[in-house]
Amino acid sequence: MNTEAQTVVVGAGIVGICTALYLQEKGRQVTLIDRLPPGEGTSSGNAGIISVGSVHPEAMPGIWKEIPHMLFQRHAPISLRPAYAPRLLPWFARFLSSSSALKADQSSASISALSSRALDYLQPLVTKAGAQALLRQEGTLYINETPSQFAAAKLNCSYYQRRGVDYQLVEGPELAKLEPSLRPGLAGAVLVPAGAHTLSPLALSRSLFELFLKQGGEFLAAEVTGFKFQGQRVSALHTDHPIPCREVFITAGAYSKTLAKQLGSTVPLDTERGYSLDLPNPGIELKRPLLFAGRAFAATSMLDGLRLAGTVEFAGLKAAPNYQRAHNLAQQAAYLFPRLNTDDGKPWMGFRPSLPDTVPVISASPHFNNVFFGFGHGHLGLTQAAVTGAMLSALAVGEDGPLAICPFRVDRTW
Repeated sequence: MNTEAQTVVVGAGIVGICTALYLQEKGRQVTLIDRLPPGEGTSSGNAGIISVGSVHPEAMPGIWKEIPHMLFQRHAPISLRPAYAPRLLPWFARFLSSSSALKADQSSASISALSSRALDYLQPLVTKAGAQALLRQEGTLYINETPSQFAAAKLNCSYYQRRGVDYQLVEGPELAKLEPSLRPGLAGAVLVPAGAHTLSPLALSRSLFELFLKQGGEFLAAEVTGFKFQGQRVSALHTDHPIPCREVFITAGAYSKTLAKQLGSTVPLDTERGYSLDLPNPGIELKRPLLFAGRAFAATSMLDGLRLAGTVEFAGLKAAPNYQRAHNLAQQAAYLFPRLNTDDGKPWMGFRPSLPDTVPVISASPHFNNVFFGFGHGHLGLTQAAVTGAMLSALAVGEDGPLAICPFRVDRTW
């Protein structure tokens, strides 16, 4: 590895890779550092959705009424391990505070501003990497099983209207024309035509990483444990040996909280553990991703079969996975897709880095003039990765970026 001080990006998931690529466009010599191979952490097992129409924060008004039901139904879409409850309480209090009508609308504006630019910044990287075959733009379909769910979804379309997102209401009988594999009798859906998806999140990350290497980037398999300071600058990172740095970008997902704290910034970041199940021979193929709001999971056809991805589990970073949550997705999907073959499902679990207001941190450090943060994207890491990278690279060189930074600051009021 080059021993001269250079730009270091900590975290080689999709956000880190995109950040590294946009820094290269600014002329930086970049080293990516991660203890895992690039793209093989949380970036690898998601539903593959590039949700350009995302406008709804997780903390929607009235969510407090729904949480008990979501926690205690048979295949609960939310799970909280009792031992983790005391640690989650401060985050959860902020989450509920973020669900006021005013705060939710502010969060919606920030989320939409990022997500609506997703393909503007991801597509050029994909094209440059020669990975266009991994992307599809067939829209995203939000399925509602019951009339009450569909009625609530129609009300929440007011957020789409405020943000200028194109959407279409699909009544139940019309669903069969869009996705024939669905069971009949579902109430209806909301289609966001501009939505896109990748046929393999891991293959996409690997393609972008190969582009990074071809452009002179370096990768170091290591875990960053701390920093060396020189005045208001970070001069080196601690791994098993010091890594000199010109500037450092923290894009380490759920692991960013500890690193940010060492850099003087305390952030209410927690992890929503998400599960997925890959079905290699599903017997059906979907044209676009389908999201089932009442069940909190998505179904996406990919290169190697059908992926069922979703659920929320609060248990922190250290507890062992509960893969039964992934297998439960197959039971639910079998009801929704009568012809589905659920044999030989392969389970996976990853850590979504989640902030109470659903708005990620994309920010310069208020304490060190060569430190930048890009983390906390929750369920929208793939969607918001490239625009985040473009914003961080602009910050690094003192240029105006795609969006104003203020709503995404690390030192904003939580």
